[in-house]
Amino acid sequence: MPRAQNHPPEAMKKPVSLFLEKLYRDSRYIPTGKLERMGTKRITFMEICPVISPTGEERGRLLLEREFFLDGRPDAERPYGEESLLTYHLRRSKEEDGYQIGEQDVASLTEEAWQYYVRRNFHFLFGDFVRARNDAEHNLGIASMMSRCADDKDNAWSFVRWWPWIERDRAIAQALSDVENGHLEEAATELYRANKAIGRSAREHATEYAREGEVGASMPGQMEQHIETLVQLLQRLYLVPIPLEQQLDEANARGDAEQADKIRRQMMGEVAGRD
Repeated sequence: MPRAQNHPPEAMKKPVSLFLEKLYRDSRYIPTGKLERMGTKRITFMEICPVISPTGEERGRLLLEREFFLDGRPDAERPYGEESLLTYHLRRSKEEDGYQIGEQDVASLTEEAWQYYVRRNFHFLFGDFVRARNDAEHNLGIASMMSRCADDKDNAWSFVRWWPWIERDRAIAQALSDVENGHLEEAATELYRANKAIGRSAREHATEYAREGEVGASMPGQMEQHIETLVQLLQRLYLVPIPLEQQLDEANARGDAEQADKIRRQMMGEVAGRD
């Protein structure tokens, strides 16, 4: 099986870098670099804030210099002495039967999720895929917790609706980290599984997405298309294979039992080899 180089030539990486720029460059937040101060690593950026008149007209824009910590909660706050609000609410939900998260906590969690979203975009632009994956997993954790603990369905949906977007980012970050380390089959499998999961989520929540109109209803499909675009890039630039899991699904779909059995044996052999 072909393996990617740990440090691919720049000419190979450029199309992927352009793809990431299109997905993760947010004109409201402009990263300016990284620095270390008092033993902590930080990302520096400019936030562009519109100035709105009392009549609702935009009269100008402010440029604010800001920093996020590279690890942990981006603003370095420790809510209730915990690493994050997610950590705090998860602990309480384990300690208290029937624990519910109400409106006030929803606002605070929304702000925390937004910070991790903005920093996640920066990590992608800097090529720090492990940290991008970690920040995506944090927000997936918030969405999962809200689906269980929110005090009403609307509060839960305000987080769960973004699951396809965040899962796309988690899978892309993990896959690109795999490619950097030469794990091509793992990268291909990661992206294939993510697209299947996004499709399942879209079907499961079809009614909720339909209520949001055309833009909301089309979002999961757009996330699937982004992943498919990246798959095609990686296949062309890094020789990423069609994952065995996908080959198995396709063999089963066309009723090719012999080929399906052959692929299963190959998959079992690879698992035994890794063990």
